[in-house]
Amino acid sequence: MKFSKVALGGVSLLAAGALIATAVTASQAKPISVQFLMSAEMLEQQAFAGTYVTGGATSTINGSVLAGTYVTTGVSAAIKGSANAGTATTLGASSTVASNVRSGTATTLGAGAAVTGSVTSGTDTTFGEEATSGGNQSGIANSNVTAVASGQEEVLKAQEFLGLFGAGTTIVPGNIAADTTFTAGTYGVAGLLTVAANTVITLDANHQNSEFVFNISSYLTFGEGVTINVINDEKDGKKVHVSVIWNATGGYVSLGAGANIIGTILAKGYVSTGALSTLSGAPGNICGGAIYSATSYISIGAGATVGAGVGCITPPPYVAPVIPKG
Repeated sequence: MKFSKVALGGVSLLAAGALIATAVTASQAKPISVQFLMSAEMLEQQAFAGTYVTGGATSTINGSVLAGTYVTTGVSAAIKGSANAGTATTLGASSTVASNVRSGTATTLGAGAAVTGSVTSGTDTTFGEEATSGGNQSGIANSNVTAVASGQEEVLKAQEFLGLFGAGTTIVPGNIAADTTFTAGTYGVAGLLTVAANTVITLDANHQNSEFVFNISSYLTFGEGVTINVINDEKDGKKVHVSVIWNATGGYVSLGAGANIIGTILAKGYVSTGALSTLSGAPGNICGGAIYSATSYISIGAGATVGAGVGCITPPPYVAPVIPKG
């Protein structure tokens, strides 16, 4: 289905998910520009969690991270923006952060870990063997409490706003067990939504600017190997704008191992991504694939990737001379 014509009257939307409202007439669809709902700081985040964020070994987050409590990465993980933790930050051996690290309490860099920018810790910073950073300040009061509280409010408001579009087409009984194609529009599930392993979901943009909104009142699970494809996303040889939002207002979201998912995830509860899974924006868009957990945690599996490129507003990396431990 397509959106029926709507009057937005200055209402705000979630820019991080790249959602635009579309007025559809019998002859054509015209995008309507609206104000952004998220703050600039929230738009920088590829992963936001009300509690903690963990990245498994060799995982990649293509943007910044903001967590209410701690940020932890496994061996050889990469954060392509900054890492901001309400309490502690722990980087695994050979992990990298492309910008700054800010921790409310302690920061620990494993052997060979590298932070391009500066490290600011509320208590102490510990460097493993051959770990480096572009600068280090310890004992600096550095709370992210206000930013996290504001972020939680923004996510919850964005979820509520998306719900105002209504259920649109209802998915019954709340599961997708076979390959399925959706046209642009709003889809609602009164309860949980499960997508069976190795299922292919196709999103047909029909050669025009399109948004796909899935409002789920409970939790959302993508099985192992689930793939989401976007088709017909070009017009006259140029990419059209495609937005995909998975909005779990009452629970968690999980991605099975090896799943390849397109869209931005908003969850009231936790978000977990399985090993070697990917979450990205629609092809041709400059941002997408962000994860927002309003009240819980984000767990990213080993070798998994969040965000295909950079975040919507990724700050440039801090450039400074490398300072070895001590």
